[in-house]
Amino acid sequence: MKKIRKIISLFAAILMSVQLYQPVLAVSISDLQPPENSWLETARAALAELTQEREIMALVYLSDEYPVRTAPDYDSETAVTVLSGQQVDILDVSVSDDGEIWEYVRLEYGGQEFCGYVPRTNLACSDQRFLEWEEQYGLNPVRIAPFSTIGAPSYPDIDKFPASYRPALLELKKKHPNWTFAVLNTNLDWNTAVAEEMKGGRSLVHSSLPGWAKDGLYDNGSWYYATEEALKLYMDPRSHLTEDEIFQFELLIYNEQYHTKAAVEKILNSTFMNGSQNAPGTSKTYAQIFWEVGSAAGRKVSPFHLVARVIQEQGKGTSPLISGTCADYGGQYAGYYNYFNVGASGKTTQQVIENGLKYAKEHNWKDAYTSIAGGADVISANYIRQGQYTLYLQKFNVNPEGHYKPYEHQYMQNISAPCTEASKIKQLYTAANAFDSTFVFSIPVFQNMPSAACGVPAVSTEVALKLPDGYSDTTVWLDGIPVQGTIKDGKLVAKAADSKAKTAVVYRYDEAGVPTNMYVWSLKYNGTLYKATAEPELENLLTYHGFSIRITGKSGIRFKTGVSAQLREKLTSTGVNGYTLKEYGTLIMKESNRGKYPMIKGGEKVLSGMAYGTDENGKRQDVVYEIADGRYRYTSVLVGMPPEQYKEEYAFRGYAVLEKGGSQIVVYGPPKARSIYSLAQQLLKMGSYESSSDAYKFLEKLIRDADAVQSK
Repeated sequence: MKKIRKIISLFAAILMSVQLYQPVLAVSISDLQPPENSWLETARAALAELTQEREIMALVYLSDEYPVRTAPDYDSETAVTVLSGQQVDILDVSVSDDGEIWEYVRLEYGGQEFCGYVPRTNLACSDQRFLEWEEQYGLNPVRIAPFSTIGAPSYPDIDKFPASYRPALLELKKKHPNWTFAVLNTNLDWNTAVAEEMKGGRSLVHSSLPGWAKDGLYDNGSWYYATEEALKLYMDPRSHLTEDEIFQFELLIYNEQYHTKAAVEKILNSTFMNGSQNAPGTSKTYAQIFWEVGSAAGRKVSPFHLVARVIQEQGKGTSPLISGTCADYGGQYAGYYNYFNVGASGKTTQQVIENGLKYAKEHNWKDAYTSIAGGADVISANYIRQGQYTLYLQKFNVNPEGHYKPYEHQYMQNISAPCTEASKIKQLYTAANAFDSTFVFSIPVFQNMPSAACGVPAVSTEVALKLPDGYSDTTVWLDGIPVQGTIKDGKLVAKAADSKAKTAVVYRYDEAGVPTNMYVWSLKYNGTLYKATAEPELENLLTYHGFSIRITGKSGIRFKTGVSAQLREKLTSTGVNGYTLKEYGTLIMKESNRGKYPMIKGGEKVLSGMAYGTDENGKRQDVVYEIADGRYRYTSVLVGMPPEQYKEEYAFRGYAVLEKGGSQIVVYGPPKARSIYSLAQQLLKMGSYESSSDAYKFLEKLIRDADAVQSK
């Protein structure tokens, strides 16, 4: 069996060492044979010294999941099986009899610590000191190279990604062959992950983003809740596989080859931390501090990451959080600094600043050095070493095997922060002439992702409503006007005429066509698309209670609408979801005109009668016809019709004017049409009145008069 594996290993080495049209010398100098014991022991001793100085981070990859072995042998027992993207620390090295290099690693999985062996070819590592150690002792693995000479080149690391990832990754690999891409297998459903990140204030956008990205104010004006479309754009890894944004997936470890003090100085020259002036409270420049903090033994965090994070958090450097002179809050926080805004949370600027300074005081961050070092410790110990080892994972914690549960323990709420910081880090690497270094990028993959990357939503006036259970009608009423829609993915989708619609309503009918329920959504257009928000508190705001004939005084047809007594009380006092009641009443128009003119308040050919509210002369009205089943019923009566119009159908519908934040919306009940002639026939057929009664005779005469007019 071992001889067979050796042949396979050698064959794979030959395949992987073939470049497109030309060979590549990629086999280690050990030529796949184990070194002399003394040589190996010397290498192990050197590695031990290195691991005493730093944790050597690597990722398991090139397999959807991998069994970590209890010994450096494929036939040994499995210590634990992990997913692609599992974070490990390399502790030691071993070489099997057939010359395969195995790394002894430590990892956390399911809240427990495990140790075991993984073949070096299944580990992605960008730690420059470790790579130099491998090169020095001939323990470097076969370099990943394209192994297809027919058509486009193929790379083992890229081939592990879904097809929708590969084109962008191939473009990056062509330009930067030293880059390695490792699948982070989240095992999470995409739609579930999106729904979780939409909860509460987990995902915010800055006020500078376009309207389609904002879904309601979060604080006192700077931050908004993110729309689902914005979240999907920033959360979909495929949308960021570019040179400008790929570094949000970089392993955030320190590499002295390119994380130099000179490189840090160069990028800081364009920020508030530039120059040779000492940082507040210290005898060191900012560049010296970031370089020392990042390279310190036991921490080993990319100083470029630290710089980018401070720039992201502090902007131009004018925040009271880093002034050291904040005299507010009784002066108790003067002399304290919080460069990373650790603990600076709240819904107002005052809360954010006070909480951030309070955290700094509790941790004795009394100068720039202690603040930057302390913040770096938080990032290193609480995030990078706990499975949130990329910018992306610090915002979107979707690592299923990290220390913290998915969606929890996220460093920031700003969904665009990983992209912004990644762009800054790219500038740093470019300035350091290190853009083509041996980077490892851990890129999440979800289950059931859309077929293509989520992008900026196209301009659309489509309204999408999640329908109530059992609802199948495809008509939606936008501001009272019927629009025919279609059912797509369980939602009713209809196109509005423009971007001005404020409400959407659907009605449910029984088998006889009688309206039984109404469901209401408020609509908001953000410049690109509509956001529909269900308003369950306004469900059945207006209800249909049938027609009757007025048989005393002036004859006429009566239409009854109901309003919940309890709901009306709330709408006229504390309000319902911010809405208050201003007016309600009834609209009337000829049914023959309803197909030509919209039946809305103020519409052409539409009559309006107010039952509750204040008229043009300031006179209050509150007409109640009857109270039944907990609802106030009000009516509208069309009187004075000549016999020639008895057979004419008239449409009636209730309406209610609601106000929220100084803006008004009109919610409409279902329109229903009847003629006084057909209604009279129905009442007689039902036996509603005794045949000897005046009411019965009145209805008979009404029918005779209508027939007589028609016979002329």
